[in-house]
Amino acid sequence: MSFSTAPEIQSEIAVNARKRRNWLKYSRQKASELSGVPAPTIRKFEETGEISLRQFLMLLQAYGDLSVMKNTFDNPPARSMDELIRLARREGK
Repeated sequence: MSFSTAPEIQSEIAVNARKRRNWLKYSRQKASELSGVPAPTIRKFEETGEISLRQFLMLLQAYGDLSVMKNTFDNPPARSMDELIRLARREGK
């Protein structure tokens, strides 16, 4: 269970994206060239956290590992210990 709100997480992701871009030593223009996301969109994302999902995924691919998003909605969270056990058995764990 998360105690953060969606806007808080959105802001944190934007800050972390800017940090990653800087760590990679990419200018916004370089990040734009690598990702296909326009530089003004990258600036807006870093300042506001607003970006389309498609463009977010394009940046994620340019900055690192896109596969972290692949399983986002794969397994629903268990609502009880019994349900968790049933899910684990079904997956052969």
